[in-house]
Amino acid sequence: MKQTTTRRPRKTRQPRRPKGSSSRPWIVLLCLIALCIGAYWLAGDRDTGREPSSDRQMEQIETVRDDGKDAVYTDTSQELSDAIAAWLKEQDADTQELKREERREERQATGGTIYWTTRSTAVTLSEPFSRKKLEKFLQKSGGKASIYRVTQTKLDGQDAVEYDIAYFDTLDGDPLYLVTDKLYVLPVQEKSGLVKNIKDIFTESSSPDDEKDKPAEEKKAVTESKPKQAAPKQSHPAQVQGRLAIVIDDCGVDLDTLSRMNSIPVPLTYAVMPYKAHTAEAAASGYSAGRKIFVHMPMQPLNTTSSEEIFIGGDMSDSKIQATANEILDQVPYAVGMNNHQGSMATADERIMKSVMSVMRQRGLAFLDSRTNSASVGEQTASAMGVMTGRNNLFIDNDSDVASIKERLRQGGDMAIRNGSAVVIGHCRPNTAQALSEMVDELHAKGVDIVFVTDLMS
Repeated sequence: MKQTTTRRPRKTRQPRRPKGSSSRPWIVLLCLIALCIGAYWLAGDRDTGREPSSDRQMEQIETVRDDGKDAVYTDTSQELSDAIAAWLKEQDADTQELKREERREERQATGGTIYWTTRSTAVTLSEPFSRKKLEKFLQKSGGKASIYRVTQTKLDGQDAVEYDIAYFDTLDGDPLYLVTDKLYVLPVQEKSGLVKNIKDIFTESSSPDDEKDKPAEEKKAVTESKPKQAAPKQSHPAQVQGRLAIVIDDCGVDLDTLSRMNSIPVPLTYAVMPYKAHTAEAAASGYSAGRKIFVHMPMQPLNTTSSEEIFIGGDMSDSKIQATANEILDQVPYAVGMNNHQGSMATADERIMKSVMSVMRQRGLAFLDSRTNSASVGEQTASAMGVMTGRNNLFIDNDSDVASIKERLRQGGDMAIRNGSAVVIGHCRPNTAQALSEMVDELHAKGVDIVFVTDLMS
């Protein structure tokens, strides 16, 4: 009998595990995490659920659409405005859009038009506004955007700083600056009052097309915010022998004297200086008193330096003249025209005056040639380009003595009787206000009817 043996089951030998193999799953996991993080950062702003940063917006601003005749910067300027708005939001700024304008000016090289937009915004920050931060942000545009001008201003007696931001390009061989944004930086404690006053001013200059698209409730609110214009103060001579227009230059500095001018019972035309402490207030005060408002446009004089920091000058290209003229005109609300401040050189230069008149024509404004130079071509250039125009015949207060001013007013009255009409220019000074108030009855007695300067323009 065979003896059976029971075999023990052979143990399966486990493969020997290499040293360090226990860390392999962690390495794989870390690689996967790194890949995910890399994909996230590469996706960046392309993630549809995330708004692009202001930096990315500034870097991606498009350029002009040029069809050979018209240069359209509308999308470009809106993209720049949107980038600035995004940056302000990142600075925790409280912003309120005041106005958005469709802008245009002639493109003289092609006979076409340059189009862009300008957005005005009230800005309040929780800490002092940093110009350096703004400049650093604008540098991300690669030279396309820059601060064009910084202006201290007052609205309703409160301080504000206006930062004008421009898009820069070279068009038809000339440098081109298009102001796309006006930031009105307001003190924190004065925010509500300043915003209201700025909105009142910008509302007045809104275009009819803007009004047409607004709902009825908004139209009503806008109408109620406008200052009412009084009927012009006027007494007439019994029999009119001639008409005399009196223009008061340099308004915007002395509000007390302007108030005295407002009380004189004849129609006066106020030429308001831009960039002064009371520019907007003076224009609003005169408008409310029934006056016609002009912009007293700073222009380059002969053989001397301009008294103003910003002015129309001979070293400017046509597009720069137009841009500067537009920005100066924007400083003065309620304006229906402009006359030159200084400008003995600029008004004698046909190229400069053509560029200025192209802006006046586009905006439907009148031009009064102050005649600071007998060689001025301002009036004839305006007339040739279809701009309503006229000229000054006499300055009445080169001698500031009251008696002398009154004598010059008599001369102006005699000129009006002799020629049917005349234009004289004085300044917003106490002695001029006194002389005017004392001469009204005498002028009327001679048959001189005092009228707005626009009544004598053609």
